[in-house]
Amino acid sequence: MKIKRALLSVSDKTGLIELAQTLHKHNVELIASGGTAKALEQVGLPVTAVEEISGNPEAFQGRMKTLSFEISSSLLFRRNDEADVAKAQELKIKPIDLVVVNLYPFHQTVEKGSEFTECVENIDIGGPTMLRAGAKNHESVTVLCEPSQYQGFVANMLENGGNTSLDYRKQCAAKVYTMTAFYDMAIASYLTQSTGQQLRYGENPHQKAVLLKDPFSEGLAHKVSLQGKEMSYNNFLDADFAAQSLKDLWAWQGKYAHPSAVVVKHNTPCGLAIAETPMRALELAWKGDEKSSFGGVLALSFSVDAEVASFFTDKFVEVIMAPSFTKEAQAILKKNCRLVPLTLEQKSSWQIRTIEGGALVQEKDHFSTENFKSVTTNTFPAEKQKLAAFAFLCVKNLKSNAIAVCAQRGPEFEMVTLGSGQTNRVDCIEKLVIPRLQEKGVRNASDMVLASDAFFPFPDSIEVAAKVGVKYIVQPGGSIKDNDVIAEANNRGISMIFTGRRHFLH
Repeated sequence: MKIKRALLSVSDKTGLIELAQTLHKHNVELIASGGTAKALEQVGLPVTAVEEISGNPEAFQGRMKTLSFEISSSLLFRRNDEADVAKAQELKIKPIDLVVVNLYPFHQTVEKGSEFTECVENIDIGGPTMLRAGAKNHESVTVLCEPSQYQGFVANMLENGGNTSLDYRKQCAAKVYTMTAFYDMAIASYLTQSTGQQLRYGENPHQKAVLLKDPFSEGLAHKVSLQGKEMSYNNFLDADFAAQSLKDLWAWQGKYAHPSAVVVKHNTPCGLAIAETPMRALELAWKGDEKSSFGGVLALSFSVDAEVASFFTDKFVEVIMAPSFTKEAQAILKKNCRLVPLTLEQKSSWQIRTIEGGALVQEKDHFSTENFKSVTTNTFPAEKQKLAAFAFLCVKNLKSNAIAVCAQRGPEFEMVTLGSGQTNRVDCIEKLVIPRLQEKGVRNASDMVLASDAFFPFPDSIEVAAKVGVKYIVQPGGSIKDNDVIAEANNRGISMIFTGRRHFLH
């Protein structure tokens, strides 16, 4: 069916007249509100006022224009549902096939430093309602939320005999929900900040920041610190990273999980450990990098009691997260140390990172040993495969490029040292991992496992690792030079596993 009726209500009039003229030329009825209707009438286009559809006049100095049962019904009723069609006919509801709406300029109003009342007046209500209603019913309704879409819309309409393709309507619907999400995020941030609920500061003291809590998913953002100063922007980032790393360790162990501990500094784990007792796990994790652990953030899988709390009497840490804290522990720990309750349940979720002008959304990275495969002449020994999995789990949580060297003593697992955030993997091993091993008195790492978050592009990483006696390596594989890398490992008597899964972390 062709587009027969279009609803236009825009703040930005760019391209409006040309679009409306094209629609009129194709016998599309133009329905418009307020200033949009006036702009169309001034160039001689016939316009049906929104009031004629809603049955009510514009009111409250423009706050009420398009919100109505009649307009929303015209957008929402399903054209291919007999019951909906019958009800629409009974209610004398005629379908609206095209919505052209852009929103009040809230962002621009805030950016120019307008007074609070003016910013509030530029929160659009009717516009998002119409857009979201049309987008929900994209099977029949086309929604356009910015002028840059007009040209493409006209081309698609002409190609499809007066309507648009379903794929195009889906694209438009997705654009609407993306736009309204960012619009609402800006309003939420502005209002939260204006109520005094902002964080003390952002990544640095001169930056403003707020915490927006997801109402659909419980997590760190909803936790209240039991004592200490308010959580800062950096505290939240490091705490979340520590919690996610700990949950990885906990989930990997399965039903009979041993006490686990993670220490994070500047959004990178500097210590990870599993042991038979809480104190042993804490000690091993802290020794992963004692220099970096100072001022760090910890996530523990066990309750913090007086014994655990006493470990920190001569140490400074920003945040400790654990399932629970005894009253004795709270009394021992310094008042400026933030204590945050932690749940160990691991949830699937989407990750969002902003970039200039938009956001990147991806599934959370998940760990799996399903495709682990020994690829060298020296088969990777069965007794080392659990350590290989632990090492690869550690390197998964390090910033790329990343290398982790891990050791096992009975049921204990520890990340002995690491190299992360380097622009090439050889430097990661040669300039970070080897010197740190030497600092710890490790001259021979032949009993440890070295893990890499991504493949070795050349054999040189194998050559460098062999300098400290590495005999076991776990890495994703997938390089065009895999055969050369495997050959170098064979030449040096190194056993190597390919995991088939990369774990970049940027």
